[in-house]
Amino acid sequence: MDNYILILVCIIGLCFGSFFNVVILRSLSGESIVFPASKCPKCGHKLYPWHNIPVISYIFLRGKCHFCKEKISIQYPVIELVTMILFGAAYLKFGLSIDTIFAIILLSGLIIMTGTDIKEKLVDCNIAIALAALGVIFSYLRVGNVTDSLLGILAGGLIIETLAHLGLLFPPKTRIMGEADTYVTGALGAYFGLKGICIVFIYSVMASMVLALPVYLYDRYKNNDKLTCILFVLFALAIVVYKAAFQNWITVGIVGIIGVLLSISIMKNIKNEGGRTYLPFVPALAAGTIYFMFF
Repeated sequence: MDNYILILVCIIGLCFGSFFNVVILRSLSGESIVFPASKCPKCGHKLYPWHNIPVISYIFLRGKCHFCKEKISIQYPVIELVTMILFGAAYLKFGLSIDTIFAIILLSGLIIMTGTDIKEKLVDCNIAIALAALGVIFSYLRVGNVTDSLLGILAGGLIIETLAHLGLLFPPKTRIMGEADTYVTGALGAYFGLKGICIVFIYSVMASMVLALPVYLYDRYKNNDKLTCILFVLFALAIVVYKAAFQNWITVGIVGIIGVLLSISIMKNIKNEGGRTYLPFVPALAAGTIYFMFF
């Protein structure tokens, strides 16, 4: 019976993933998510029902519109498969319980907000507010009070707002994180409480660093900043040597010295160029949430 339920949950995940694609695209264009019926974003032709079968339609159409032959974005099957996997994982983790329902709701909101943040660096804060309200309800249903949930909202908001305003210390003296990130982190705090949101934030920062390093290095390479690129490589190699072979005060010193030089180089670039590479943070928050929730 568990296997049949799992299959059903995965099918539901595929269907919801297809709907999330509509929400992501139409929330950015300002269209209704209900009307008009599904259409090709390129030629505007109304799609037939068999064009909307999750993943399968994309495969049989060979990734192209049936009418105008324009390529269909890989976003469609990716969102559908990711949603299916996360819904199935939620069922495997929590079983038939209220935890599964609220986990699926939270994951659904994160999928939509991640999609819009990646595409246009825009997030619908109303989704985050709704998730925060549901997180408070979830806390009450689980433990009988909402104190930890409310503290989680407060802590999540304060963490992001504090970091965001650090950008005022450096040119061009603007926030380094969007206001929507505050809402999303607060919503996660409502679900996970004070301690949980701190852990989720740490995981999210780690995920952000993994995502940001290639983008930052590529930006430095385009600007012919060879010194920063070389220091990054040396810093990474020094850490690998320390962890894998020689854990002594000499290697610690080497890591520290290279780290200081790298930091100075980065700060000098910020001061001289007065620009920043903005990266969406909601995907990192989603990654941190998934790791915390399942592992």
